Amino acid sequence: MEYVVITLLLVVILIFLRLGFRLPKKTKPDEQENLKNEEEKTSKFCPLCNSTLSKGENVKSKTYPSESKDTLMDVFGCPKCIPPAGREARICLVCKKKIPADGFVIGRYFTRTNKKQHLHVLGCTLCRKAK
Repeated sequence: MEYVVITLLLVVILIFLRLGFRLPKKTKPDEQENLKNEEEKTSKFCPLCNSTLSKGENVKSKTYPSESKDTLMDVFGCPKCIPPAGREARICLVCKKKIPADGFVIGRYFTRTNKKQHLHVLGCTLCRKAK
């Protein structure tokens, strides 16, 4: 009787192992740092204040419909820099000047199939007026 119980337990253990029931791996401290670095690389940044966006935070923007692959986009900023509550300075990527409270950045937004979207900043409301 004991041999039958032991044999059944071994069969059950083998079935669990075969189905992928395994204990979670313990990662070394070096591997944990690499995982954190990879997460930081994939995190999103605000194009105006260059601050890291947390989960759920988005950059406020407005796109204008177009039939081509690129559309015009107005970028206003993230919750950390958008006026009046934002405390971070919004800087234009073209002229390097501070964007006024009622200003924004104008750019071309490219949508590509099977690739990441891309924003090419053309300038802010101050430096685009001069042209």
